[in-house]
Amino acid sequence: MTTECIDDSRLLSSVRERTPDLVILDANTPAIRHGKTWEDLGIESPPETIVTAYDPVALTAFAPTAVDLLVKPFNVERFEAALDVARSKILRTRTEAEISNEWGLQAQELPRQFLRRLAVEAGEKIVLVHVEDIQWMQSLGKHIRLHVGATSHLLRQSMKSLQTGLDPTRFLRVHRNAIVNLDHVDEFHLPPTGNMFVKLKNGMCLPLRRGNRNLLRRLLKQIS
Repeated sequence: MTTECIDDSRLLSSVRERTPDLVILDANTPAIRHGKTWEDLGIESPPETIVTAYDPVALTAFAPTAVDLLVKPFNVERFEAALDVARSKILRTRTEAEISNEWGLQAQELPRQFLRRLAVEAGEKIVLVHVEDIQWMQSLGKHIRLHVGATSHLLRQSMKSLQTGLDPTRFLRVHRNAIVNLDHVDEFHLPPTGNMFVKLKNGMCLPLRRGNRNLLRRLLKQIS
């Protein structure tokens, strides 16, 4: 469920009542000016936070606590990348809580299960593709091309929908139209100048957006 607080006076009360997983707000929101963290504002179960502002300086105070900082104006791809970071962190927190609450269970018995196989149509056949064998995935409108070795398969599904079933510690969305399997990644090239790209073990190189350079560094450290 999504809640929008246009009236700033209801922000803190809404967070206390609904305990959201994620809050997106502006750095100049009056209700948060006097607190550097949610705990300072009396929020016992702080949500993950994405903070936005037109002035980058206004975001510096939130750097230690926010999951991501967005300088306005930002495009859809940059916003979706921030959401990916937030989802990964929320999922990791939930998983840690499950392990803590169900300490008697073995890791393989945890209720959270990720996709292991995908069924794709190939002419008159249905091929079962093992997710671990997929090197990278390419969004093609309402379809996704799964690159597996020297072959590829076309899956009728949206990238956003498929991503929710993938293990976020193994699969990383490096571009709006591309997800890579980190087990098949050789290296990330993130130079201060020039083109950025991710190189797969098969020699394939996929371009990266320069605006995602710092974001990729933070996400890779989280899931390594």
